[in-house]
Amino acid sequence: MKIGIFGGTFDPIHKGHVAVGLYALKQFRLDRVLFVLSARPPHKQKDKPVASVQHRLAMVRLALRRYTRLKASNLEVNRRGLSFTIDTIKILKKRYPKARFYFILGQDSYEDMKHWREADEIKREVQFLVAGRPGYRIKKQNEPDVSRIRMPLCHAASSMIRKAIAKDSKSVTDLPSCVIRYIKRHGLYRGRA
Repeated sequence: MKIGIFGGTFDPIHKGHVAVGLYALKQFRLDRVLFVLSARPPHKQKDKPVASVQHRLAMVRLALRRYTRLKASNLEVNRRGLSFTIDTIKILKKRYPKARFYFILGQDSYEDMKHWREADEIKREVQFLVAGRPGYRIKKQNEPDVSRIRMPLCHAASSMIRKAIAKDSKSVTDLPSCVIRYIKRHGLYRGRA
């Protein structure tokens, strides 16, 4: 079994996130992609997620409900403490001992990995699938554990979407319609970016 792990705060999840999961699924013939919601991201202690973990998880579930092989994971939501990637990988390896794991992330996050807890251990445990990001030059990777996700560059960013909603912009097109409805129904991001 080949399992993709796509972690993030998903505050909110947008069409670009879903596209990355779908392209990785198809290109690398994955059996499933787990969207692992980072409940308490260590790198965002100053800029904590705006929406609660319950709202973010609900939006991820809504955005993925029509895709049978893209799954929302509450693994980090149910775990106490900060959401460290290495801990998540170890838990998933115990749950699926015969699986091969692929860690999906953007070029920006990949370049920041040197700051992650046990980055070298993470590199030994998974194959990286890296998506391009605006403003980041795609570098030729000499590492055998890194593969490029071939897909159009995604310009959507959760931070920009939150700002647009906070300003009451009517033109938030980068969100799945079910997520837009959820945000409106619960009054999320209004006046807060």
